Formats: sequence, structure tokens, C-alpha cells
Amino acid sequence: MIGSTPKSAILTSETALLVIDFQKEYFEGSLPVPDAREAMENAGKLVAWADANKINVYNIQHHNPIGAPVFAMDGDTVAFHPDIRPAKHHHVLQKTSVSVFPTTDLDARLKAQGIKTVIVAGLMTHACVSGAARDAVPLGYDVIVASDACATRDITGPNGKTVSHKTLHDASLATLADAFAEVLDTEAILALPTG
Repeated sequence: MIGSTPKSAILTSETALLVIDFQKEYFEGSLPVPDAREAMENAGKLVAWADANKINVYNIQHHNPIGAPVFAMDGDTVAFHPDIRPAKHHHVLQKTSVSVFPTTDLDARLKAQGIKTVIVAGLMTHACVSGAARDAVPLGYDVIVASDACATRDITGPNGKTVSHKTLHDASLATLADAFAEVLDTEAILALPTG
């Protein structure tokens, strides 16, 4: 209803790609995401496109304290998945909050680079992806969420009912599209003219 204004083109100098939490925890750790691999493959296409168009890529990594049950700084599953490790020229930020904005200097970095649009891919749709998209809007950014470059897991609500990962993913994207972001699949993003 009042989501981001649809883009007819991507201004590469004013755009950044956020690649959020493609970490081993979601593939072989305690929080398996059923569609994580497909999302990662599509995120990889976006990274290649961003690199080809000189769009800044920010790889976001969640960190929890040593010994934490998930994303522990001293654990094996906090690492980026080997199939989508950041390149040397990419930016890497470590966050300790659901959204990347409260616990990093991402906003200051983006503003210093003149970024006005962020494209968001990552895990999980209902949490860190949604959090970043929602926080970006009041900070003045236009947001595009790559619908098939993010994914989530089944969760059980306070009523004891389990919400399937597909239902949760779709509901999260519908909420973002209604009030926060333009939601496009990877191919639609890649098809946008750049300049």
C-alpha cells in the first residue's frame, strides 16, 4: 500500500547490496532453513551482478558471545557459508542485533557513500531481512527485497501452532511490500536497467 516507490532503473553509484547472515548456522547448525541453499544461489547471482556494475556489497555476519547456543563467536557455525564468502573488495560488518542497523555503523557508511537504495538478501526473511528493511526506511533509504534470495524456517508461535517456513516467508514479504519495500525476485532485479 505504501511500500517503496517502484524502481524503473538502478543508479549504481547510489545503490548497495546487503547480503545478510548466509552463515553455516542456517545450513548445518541449530537453525536449519529449508530453502537456504536456493536463497544463497540467488544471492550469489545478485553479488555477481553488483560486482559487475560496481555496486557496493555489504556482507553481514551475526555474532553472539562466546559459548552462546547459536552464532557463538567461538563456534564453527558463525562462519559465512563457503559458497558465498565475501570477496576482498566487499565490506564485512558484524552485528549483534536482529537488524544490522542498531549495532553497526552501516548507516554512516552508506550515507558517506551517497547510497539512497539498498537491495536486501539474506536469512531469515521474517527476522534479519525484515528488520533491516524496516529500519532502513526511516533512515531515508528506498528498499528492494529480493524475494527468492531470502528464506526462513518453520517457527512455533506462542499459541503452540507451527507456522511453516513458506507461509512465514510469504507473509513477511507481503508485510514488507505493503508498508516498507519493493519486493522483486532476483531475475526482476537483474533485468532493471543500470546507470
